[in-house]
Amino acid sequence: MLTTQPNRRAAGLAALSLLGFMTLAVAAPVRASSAGPDKGYLPVEATAPSPADAHLAELFTPPFGYREIKVTTGSNARKLVTITSDRILNGRAVRKFNENLRSKGISVFGAAYYGDFSWGRTVVDAAITATRKVAGEADTIEVSEGIARDPQSGEPLMPLTVSVDEISIPLRDDFGTSWRKVHLIPDREPAVTDPKTGRYPGSRVRAVRENDPDRKDVFYSVKGNLADVERYFEERLKDLHRTVIVTGNETDEPAPTEIFGIKTPAQMIVLSGYTFHAATRKLSSTEVTLKRASDANLAPYVEVEVTEN
Repeated sequence: MLTTQPNRRAAGLAALSLLGFMTLAVAAPVRASSAGPDKGYLPVEATAPSPADAHLAELFTPPFGYREIKVTTGSNARKLVTITSDRILNGRAVRKFNENLRSKGISVFGAAYYGDFSWGRTVVDAAITATRKVAGEADTIEVSEGIARDPQSGEPLMPLTVSVDEISIPLRDDFGTSWRKVHLIPDREPAVTDPKTGRYPGSRVRAVRENDPDRKDVFYSVKGNLADVERYFEERLKDLHRTVIVTGNETDEPAPTEIFGIKTPAQMIVLSGYTFHAATRKLSSTEVTLKRASDANLAPYVEVEVTEN
């Protein structure tokens, strides 16, 4: 009786052929069906990142250990930066991530969402900005605005989404390449009479807002120390009013606000003075709002808003 041995060479070649087929199938780009739902992504071939995408990945490199940073091209002139951490992310890690961004001149303005990322998740108000100094121009910066928006409603997308070990940040595709110039301390001032508090030494008028004939807002900017500016206005308010109330402190954590027309976290101190005039039965008041951004390029400057009636 003859016995036959299996053809090991043929079986090996068959296995290698099957393995090669499986490898090619995994590596091949996946293309979206025209009949399927829009996922917010454009089908693209796997290629080396463009210089702009590589720069984005560098800008958003986190202070903690990570496995990967991806920049994905989306539909409607949008991009998605996805950072995969080497461990589960908690609130402290996200806070440190934002602090690290601000040290590089990048601010994420708005709440973070904890869950899966979605191109359809919008918020009422949010912003992502980058700032940089302008060489050769004192007290001048450039700002790049990058918040991605929903194409139908025009509302901003959730600026930062945290899902287990991933951070997702949707951006306009021109973020970091399109810039506008901002003069923090202007050369020319609008015509205005200084309020009774006067102006802090060295400050310049940036804008004036007339609310009504008896009330106006004057915005100043100065390069200086927040505590020194606070002391100046507290003393001036005590000279003008019987009651002075101060809220906020220079050591408080930055909170989302707008300073120099830029949405970014900042420390804020509000000084309010009140005087009741018995003869006229009227209350006069002065409110001074001081802001100092934690953005590295804005931190040396204080914005002063004085409102009086």
